[in-house]
Amino acid sequence: MGKIEKHARYLSVMLMICLIGCEAPLVLDRVNSQNAKPTQRADLLQAAAALQHTLVAVGSGGAVITSTDRGENWERQVLDGKPFLMALTTCPDESFVALDYAKMLWFSDAEGKAWHSQPIETIETVQTLSCDPRGNLWVVGSFSSILHSTDRGVTWTESSLDEDLHFTSIQFIDDDTAFLTGEFGVVAKSIDGGQTWEQLQPLPDDFYPQDAFFADQHVGWVVGLAGTIMITTDGGASWQLQDSGTSAPLYSITKNGSKLYVVGGNGTVLQSLVNSRNPGKNSWSAVDHQAPIRFYLRGAVPVGDTHLLVAGGAGALFVIPTDS
Repeated sequence: MGKIEKHARYLSVMLMICLIGCEAPLVLDRVNSQNAKPTQRADLLQAAAALQHTLVAVGSGGAVITSTDRGENWERQVLDGKPFLMALTTCPDESFVALDYAKMLWFSDAEGKAWHSQPIETIETVQTLSCDPRGNLWVVGSFSSILHSTDRGVTWTESSLDEDLHFTSIQFIDDDTAFLTGEFGVVAKSIDGGQTWEQLQPLPDDFYPQDAFFADQHVGWVVGLAGTIMITTDGGASWQLQDSGTSAPLYSITKNGSKLYVVGGNGTVLQSLVNSRNPGKNSWSAVDHQAPIRFYLRGAVPVGDTHLLVAGGAGALFVIPTDS
């Protein structure tokens, strides 16, 4: 090796040493600060529920975000196995129950902090759940399956309408009366506490409802893609379109007092004051919440009389005023 080559090699080694020695120390302050937040940008929050002062939102990666002071402060926990939590409800015994995509139920007390799981024995894909006024659990899903448990998910009774479709919502409005909605515009009703189900007139144009809410045996709404909202005032015998004022997909509907709320894509939040004498004449308007929501909202639950908890993509979790 010549003198020139040796000198070049020496300079290369010295330059490398200098670069290593001059490298800036890795700063993790921002990373640690972000990880300490109750919500993360990667969170896909799917559902929300409330019991008195406790608010809970659940979503992807086993994320459970809880507040015990109506949204003033939040705490984050991640359930074992990081399940994809897709639905959440409350029961009359003041407990929270979540459903994950892997056919598992997750139970918590009224504080929403300590959770334990119980598997669901079914070959069908699960979609959503409900807790009836007696405290019985109901889970619906693929092949028009209806699963029912009277012992907190230890054992199940399974039935089906024998239709190859997904149910998307189940709601009990009293001990005996319940409604199902799902794919291909299917609507079904039970008047015996879910023991038997009668299929009603399908929604127009086989509309696929993302969610439904029935105020009583006669009046109900369904919401779905392209800003679609429909209402029935005759117990599902017929349905009429309502002007939502948006083309964004709508994913969830809930009620608080005399007001209805709907949430959907692009941070959409709608509200409507329902006329008790003529509920079919209600109109919809957008809530100017001014929250920095870029993606979808799927969870919505009232907080007191004038606020709404909304939850959705990119860790969106806000308590917004609705009294404007």
